[in-house]
Amino acid sequence: MKILIFVTRQLCYNSGRYFAEKIIEALQNYGCQCEFCEIPEYSIPSAGTEIAQPASINSDKIIERSAEDLLQRYVNKKFDAIIDFNSKLPRLIMDDDSYYLDNIDAPFYNFILDHPLYHHTTLSCRLNNYYVFSVDGNHCEYIKKYYPWIKDAYQINLGAEHVCTSDTNKKEKNILFMGTFRKPDVYMKHILRCGIREKNDMLSMIDRIMNNEELSIEDSINIEPKAELLNKYYLVEMYIRNYYRKKLIDTLADNGFPLKIAGEWWEKYDKSCKKNVKIIKPVSFEKSFEIIAQSRVLADSSPFFKMGVHDRIYAGMANNTVVMTDSNKYRMNILDNVAEMYRINDVDDICAKADKLLNDTAYYENMVYRAHEEYKKNYTWNNVGAVSYTHLRAHETLRHL
Repeated sequence: MKILIFVTRQLCYNSGRYFAEKIIEALQNYGCQCEFCEIPEYSIPSAGTEIAQPASINSDKIIERSAEDLLQRYVNKKFDAIIDFNSKLPRLIMDDDSYYLDNIDAPFYNFILDHPLYHHTTLSCRLNNYYVFSVDGNHCEYIKKYYPWIKDAYQINLGAEHVCTSDTNKKEKNILFMGTFRKPDVYMKHILRCGIREKNDMLSMIDRIMNNEELSIEDSINIEPKAELLNKYYLVEMYIRNYYRKKLIDTLADNGFPLKIAGEWWEKYDKSCKKNVKIIKPVSFEKSFEIIAQSRVLADSSPFFKMGVHDRIYAGMANNTVVMTDSNKYRMNILDNVAEMYRINDVDDICAKADKLLNDTAYYENMVYRAHEEYKKNYTWNNVGAVSYTHLRAHETLRHL
């Protein structure tokens, strides 16, 4: 198979290029010929959270000439598949107002790594041969329901890289958190400044979500057109995500647990000067595995993956660092006995789980072993390549029938 892989966004901590390189390496193991094209980050204007518009309305958005030259080389070419991550490509149009991707003979796979509400603009582009990969099963169903011109959406987990030795005794006895810090109050202020209907809708969504740990953001509102409204109400997701992130770190910091935090803007965290809190500089994504491997425990908070798992969990499993993450029914099913799950609204439960992982050596080492075995079985990049290749190959066969 001949596959063209783009990077049109760098994503957090330059992870876009890393994901592309790992996918290429994995697919090459299955005999695929992969061509890589990276478009400079700001050469294609971003639609942000704007409401989607027809391509013709966006036709006056200027693409830098360097990017245009890179893109032009693929027009009228044939591939078995095109892959990009959180792609900007669906919005691009040609002089005749046709979509750029429709001028390449290949199915296009948009690998969406966060909630599809942030990609309403690109998902609304009615390409002729459009597919989606997503890390969350609920997100796949949401896409299939609200963007029916997309031919299909498939759940594919990301992989992780093993970089550490197996000696857990050399690990730092602390809890690591990796991710960006943003004050939830900032988003609440924006919500409270909105119009009466929008403000009330968003506050109601937040209330429902906080009172039901299994409720997804897409199920927290029953007003149509839902896809447009969720895109408009993205502040709800940002508030909830950062509220629970801060609550987890506050709980651990206030109860004396040794914390190590890596990510942007944590110097603005109001407890960053506590003796048990150590803030380190953020690192690029490929370096994050080394940081993860140093710590005994990796803390995760990802409340909007109700039918999926954040890739940092697999990174901990790969590197003999036990992960503690917020629980839901899906994770309780697939991560039972390989990760420690806490109840997101229960401070005592968070503390009890953290204490057990730091101080019960036998329990910790047993979980390290089980988690690493599960990683080797299901969550390597070779596993990602196998699942991706299966989908790509199936579509290639159908195209030639």
